[in-house]
Amino acid sequence: MKKELLHFVEWKKLAPEKYPSVMEELASWGVKNIVAHPCFFKEEDPTCIRKIAVMLEDAGLKSTACHALWGKGNDCVIPEEDAWKGMIRRHEKFLDLLSELGVKTYTFHLGVAHNEKWENIASCVRRSVDALLPVCERNGIVLALENGGETLALLRKLSEFVAQYDHEYLGLCFDCGHANCYGGGVAEVLEIMKENIVTCHLHDNFGMQDDHNPPGEGNIDWAELDALLDTLPRLFHAETESGNWGEESWKSFCRVLKKPC
Repeated sequence: MKKELLHFVEWKKLAPEKYPSVMEELASWGVKNIVAHPCFFKEEDPTCIRKIAVMLEDAGLKSTACHALWGKGNDCVIPEEDAWKGMIRRHEKFLDLLSELGVKTYTFHLGVAHNEKWENIASCVRRSVDALLPVCERNGIVLALENGGETLALLRKLSEFVAQYDHEYLGLCFDCGHANCYGGGVAEVLEIMKENIVTCHLHDNFGMQDDHNPPGEGNIDWAELDALLDTLPRLFHAETESGNWGEESWKSFCRVLKKPC
Protein backbone atom coordinates (compact mmCIF):
# COMPACT_ATOMS: atom_id res chain seq x y z
CA MET A 1 0.00 0.00 0.00
CA LYS A 2 1.46 3.33 -1.08
CA LYS A 3 -0.58 5.55 1.27
CA GLU A 4 0.14 6.21 4.95
CA LEU A 5 -1.06 3.71 7.56
CA LEU A 6 -2.58 5.09 10.78
CA HIS A 7 -2.91 2.99 13.92
CA PHE A 8 -6.15 2.64 15.89
CA VAL A 9 -6.06 2.36 19.68
CA GLU A 10 -9.02 1.62 21.97
CA TRP A 11 -8.52 4.81 23.96
CA LYS A 12 -11.91 4.43 25.63
CA LYS A 13 -10.51 1.41 27.52
CA LEU A 14 -7.56 3.37 28.87
CA ALA A 15 -7.47 5.85 31.73
CA PRO A 16 -6.61 9.35 30.39
CA GLU A 17 -3.56 9.56 32.64
CA LYS A 18 -2.15 6.59 30.66
CA TYR A 19 -2.43 8.39 27.31
CA PRO A 20 1.06 10.02 27.31
CA SER A 21 2.92 6.79 28.13
CA VAL A 22 0.89 4.81 25.59
CA MET A 23 1.63 7.41 22.90
CA GLU A 24 5.35 7.18 23.69
CA GLU A 25 5.13 3.39 23.42
CA LEU A 26 3.35 3.63 20.06
CA ALA A 27 6.12 5.89 18.76
CA SER A 28 8.72 3.35 19.91
CA TRP A 29 7.04 0.74 17.68
CA GLY A 30 7.41 3.02 14.67
CA VAL A 31 3.85 4.36 14.68
CA LYS A 32 3.77 7.94 13.38
CA ASN A 33 0.07 8.66 12.98
CA ILE A 34 -2.91 7.54 15.07
CA VAL A 35 -6.69 7.54 14.58
CA ALA A 36 -8.46 10.14 16.73
CA HIS A 37 -11.15 8.47 18.82
CA PRO A 38 -14.68 9.73 19.56
CA CYS A 39 -13.91 9.46 23.27
CA PHE A 40 -11.61 12.47 22.76
CA PHE A 41 -14.79 14.56 22.44
CA LYS A 42 -15.94 15.93 25.77
CA GLU A 43 -18.84 18.31 25.17
CA GLU A 44 -18.44 19.63 28.70
CA ASP A 45 -14.65 20.11 28.27
CA PRO A 46 -13.66 21.68 24.94
CA THR A 47 -10.03 21.82 26.13
CA CYS A 48 -9.74 18.01 25.87
CA ILE A 49 -8.63 18.06 22.21
CA ARG A 50 -5.98 20.71 22.98
CA LYS A 51 -4.62 18.42 25.70
CA ILE A 52 -4.55 15.49 23.22
CA ALA A 53 -2.73 17.70 20.69
CA VAL A 54 -0.02 18.51 23.23
CA MET A 55 0.39 14.81 24.14
CA LEU A 56 0.72 13.90 20.46
CA GLU A 57 3.30 16.59 19.86
CA ASP A 58 5.30 15.50 22.90
CA ALA A 59 5.32 11.89 21.62
CA GLY A 60 6.20 12.90 18.05
CA LEU A 61 2.85 11.66 16.70
CA LYS A 62 0.11 13.15 14.59
CA SER A 63 -3.55 12.27 14.01
CA THR A 64 -5.02 12.88 10.57
CA ALA A 65 -8.09 10.58 10.68
CA CYS A 66 -10.98 10.41 13.11
CA HIS A 67 -13.91 8.08 13.67
CA ALA A 68 -17.03 10.17 14.22
CA LEU A 69 -19.25 9.91 17.26
CA TRP A 70 -21.31 6.80 16.62
CA GLY A 71 -24.13 4.65 17.92
CA LYS A 72 -27.68 5.49 18.90
CA GLY A 73 -28.30 9.22 18.57
CA ASN A 74 -25.05 9.92 16.71
CA ASP A 75 -25.40 8.18 13.34
CA CYS A 76 -26.37 9.75 10.02
CA VAL A 77 -29.94 8.50 9.65
CA ILE A 78 -32.14 9.94 12.41
CA PRO A 79 -35.73 10.79 11.38
CA GLU A 80 -36.78 12.41 14.68
CA GLU A 81 -36.29 16.18 14.48
CA ASP A 82 -34.99 16.94 17.97
CA ALA A 83 -32.69 13.91 18.01
CA TRP A 84 -31.35 14.87 14.57
CA LYS A 85 -30.62 18.44 15.68
CA GLY A 86 -28.75 17.15 18.72
CA MET A 87 -26.70 14.81 16.54
CA ILE A 88 -25.74 17.60 14.15
CA ARG A 89 -24.82 19.91 17.03
CA ARG A 90 -22.46 17.34 18.56
CA HIS A 91 -20.75 16.56 15.25
CA GLU A 92 -20.34 20.26 14.46
CA LYS A 93 -18.62 20.85 17.80
CA PHE A 94 -16.36 17.82 17.40
CA LEU A 95 -15.38 18.75 13.83
CA ASP A 96 -14.51 22.29 14.87
CA LEU A 97 -12.32 20.97 17.68
CA LEU A 98 -10.61 18.39 15.45
CA SER A 99 -9.05 21.09 13.31
CA GLU A 100 -6.65 21.49 16.27
CA LEU A 101 -5.22 18.04 15.43
CA GLY A 102 -5.03 18.49 11.66
CA VAL A 103 -7.59 15.74 11.00
CA LYS A 104 -8.31 15.21 7.28
CA THR A 105 -11.01 12.48 7.25
CA TYR A 106 -14.02 11.96 9.55
CA THR A 107 -15.72 8.57 9.23
CA PHE A 108 -19.50 8.64 9.74
CA HIS A 109 -21.82 5.63 10.22
CA LEU A 110 -25.17 5.49 8.43
CA GLY A 111 -26.70 3.56 11.33
CA VAL A 112 -29.28 1.53 9.38
CA ALA A 113 -30.47 -2.08 9.39
CA HIS A 114 -29.11 -4.60 6.89
CA ASN A 115 -32.35 -4.77 4.90
CA GLU A 116 -32.97 -1.00 4.79
CA LYS A 117 -33.95 0.46 1.39
CA TRP A 118 -32.17 3.50 -0.01
CA GLU A 119 -35.44 5.22 -0.86
CA ASN A 120 -36.38 5.15 2.84
CA ILE A 121 -33.21 6.90 4.00
CA ALA A 122 -32.08 9.01 1.03
CA SER A 123 -33.61 12.24 2.32
CA CYS A 124 -32.11 11.68 5.80
CA VAL A 125 -28.66 11.06 4.37
CA ARG A 126 -28.83 14.16 2.19
CA ARG A 127 -30.09 16.29 5.05
CA SER A 128 -27.26 15.24 7.35
CA VAL A 129 -24.64 15.66 4.63
CA ASP A 130 -26.02 19.09 3.74
CA ALA A 131 -25.80 20.13 7.39
CA LEU A 132 -22.26 18.85 8.05
CA LEU A 133 -20.45 19.63 4.82
CA PRO A 134 -20.09 23.38 5.49
CA VAL A 135 -18.51 22.50 8.86
CA CYS A 136 -16.18 19.99 7.17
CA GLU A 137 -15.23 22.49 4.50
CA ARG A 138 -14.27 25.26 6.94
CA ASN A 139 -12.11 22.76 8.84
CA GLY A 140 -10.58 21.06 5.79
CA ILE A 141 -11.98 17.66 6.81
CA VAL A 142 -13.57 15.16 4.38
CA LEU A 143 -16.81 13.55 5.60
CA ALA A 144 -16.46 9.81 4.85
CA LEU A 145 -19.65 7.70 4.86
CA GLU A 146 -18.81 4.14 5.93
CA ASN A 147 -20.13 0.81 4.68
CA GLY A 148 -21.55 -1.23 7.55
CA GLY A 149 -24.02 -4.07 7.31
CA GLU A 150 -25.98 -2.61 4.38
CA THR A 151 -26.97 -4.62 1.32
CA LEU A 152 -24.99 -4.30 -1.90
CA ALA A 153 -28.01 -2.59 -3.48
CA LEU A 154 -27.99 0.14 -0.83
CA LEU A 155 -24.21 0.57 -1.10
CA ARG A 156 -24.56 1.09 -4.86
CA LYS A 157 -27.13 3.81 -4.23
CA LEU A 158 -24.93 5.39 -1.55
CA SER A 159 -21.95 5.39 -3.92
CA GLU A 160 -24.08 6.96 -6.66
CA PHE A 161 -25.24 9.61 -4.20
CA VAL A 162 -21.67 10.57 -3.31
CA ALA A 163 -20.62 10.62 -6.96
CA GLN A 164 -23.56 12.81 -7.95
CA TYR A 165 -23.07 15.12 -4.96
CA ASP A 166 -19.55 15.66 -6.34
CA HIS A 167 -18.09 17.62 -3.42
CA GLU A 168 -14.43 17.84 -2.43
CA TYR A 169 -15.31 17.29 1.23
CA LEU A 170 -17.59 14.25 0.79
CA GLY A 171 -16.32 10.72 0.27
CA LEU A 172 -16.57 7.14 1.50
CA CYS A 173 -14.82 5.01 4.11
CA PHE A 174 -14.32 1.40 3.03
CA ASP A 175 -14.38 -1.07 5.91
CA CYS A 176 -12.89 -4.38 4.72
CA GLY A 177 -14.09 -6.33 7.77
CA HIS A 178 -17.68 -5.24 7.22
CA ALA A 179 -17.40 -6.08 3.53
CA ASN A 180 -16.12 -9.57 4.39
CA CYS A 181 -18.81 -10.56 6.88
CA TYR A 182 -21.98 -8.75 5.79
CA GLY A 183 -22.21 -10.09 2.26
CA GLY A 184 -20.59 -9.27 -1.04
CA GLY A 185 -16.97 -9.73 -0.06
CA VAL A 186 -13.99 -7.38 0.04
CA ALA A 187 -13.32 -7.05 -3.69
CA GLU A 188 -16.97 -6.58 -4.70
CA VAL A 189 -17.77 -3.97 -2.08
CA LEU A 190 -14.54 -2.10 -2.77
CA GLU A 191 -15.36 -2.08 -6.49
CA ILE A 192 -18.77 -0.52 -5.75
CA MET A 193 -17.25 2.23 -3.57
CA LYS A 194 -13.94 2.56 -5.42
CA GLU A 195 -14.12 6.00 -7.01
CA ASN A 196 -14.77 7.97 -3.81
CA ILE A 197 -13.00 6.03 -1.03
CA VAL A 198 -10.95 8.55 0.96
CA THR A 199 -10.02 6.34 3.91
CA CYS A 200 -10.44 2.70 4.92
CA HIS A 201 -10.78 0.65 8.10
CA LEU A 202 -8.70 -2.51 8.06
CA HIS A 203 -9.25 -5.61 10.18
CA ASP A 204 -9.80 -9.33 9.66
CA ASN A 205 -12.52 -11.90 10.32
CA PHE A 206 -13.73 -15.27 9.02
CA GLY A 207 -16.80 -13.89 7.28
CA MET A 208 -19.14 -14.92 10.09
CA GLN A 209 -19.10 -11.88 12.36
CA ASP A 210 -17.39 -8.51 12.78
CA ASP A 211 -14.47 -9.73 14.91
CA HIS A 212 -12.05 -6.81 14.35
CA ASN A 213 -9.01 -9.09 14.32
CA PRO A 214 -5.48 -8.29 13.11
CA PRO A 215 -4.42 -9.67 9.70
CA GLY A 216 -4.03 -13.44 9.67
CA GLU A 217 -6.83 -14.03 12.17
CA GLY A 218 -9.45 -14.38 9.47
CA ASN A 219 -9.83 -15.25 5.80
CA ILE A 220 -9.27 -11.89 4.07
CA ASP A 221 -6.75 -12.08 1.23
CA TRP A 222 -4.39 -9.29 2.31
CA ALA A 223 -2.18 -9.49 -0.78
CA GLU A 224 -5.25 -8.87 -2.94
CA LEU A 225 -6.48 -6.08 -0.66
CA ASP A 226 -3.05 -4.43 -0.60
CA ALA A 227 -3.07 -4.28 -4.41
CA LEU A 228 -6.67 -3.02 -4.54
CA LEU A 229 -5.95 -0.16 -2.14
CA ASP A 230 -3.39 1.18 -4.60
CA THR A 231 -6.10 1.58 -7.26
CA LEU A 232 -8.19 4.07 -5.27
CA PRO A 233 -7.99 7.53 -6.84
CA ARG A 234 -9.09 9.58 -3.79
CA LEU A 235 -7.50 7.59 -0.94
CA PHE A 236 -5.82 9.81 1.69
CA HIS A 237 -4.68 7.09 4.09
CA ALA A 238 -5.67 3.75 5.65
CA GLU A 239 -6.49 2.97 9.28
CA THR A 240 -5.97 -0.19 11.30
CA GLU A 241 -9.08 -1.03 13.31
CA SER A 242 -8.35 -4.19 15.24
CA GLY A 243 -9.55 -4.54 18.81
CA ASN A 244 -6.10 -5.99 19.45
CA TRP A 245 -3.95 -2.90 18.88
CA GLY A 246 -0.73 -4.09 20.53
CA GLU A 247 2.73 -4.12 19.00
CA GLU A 248 2.39 -7.50 17.29
CA SER A 249 -0.92 -6.41 15.74
CA TRP A 250 0.68 -3.21 14.44
CA LYS A 251 3.58 -5.18 12.97
CA SER A 252 1.20 -7.64 11.28
CA PHE A 253 -0.58 -4.76 9.53
CA CYS A 254 2.77 -3.33 8.45
CA ARG A 255 3.87 -6.70 7.16
CA VAL A 256 0.82 -7.43 4.98
CA LEU A 257 0.70 -3.85 3.65
CA LYS A 258 4.45 -3.72 3.06
CA LYS A 259 5.06 -0.81 5.42
CA PRO A 260 8.28 -0.30 7.43
CA CYS A 261 7.88 -0.68 11.18
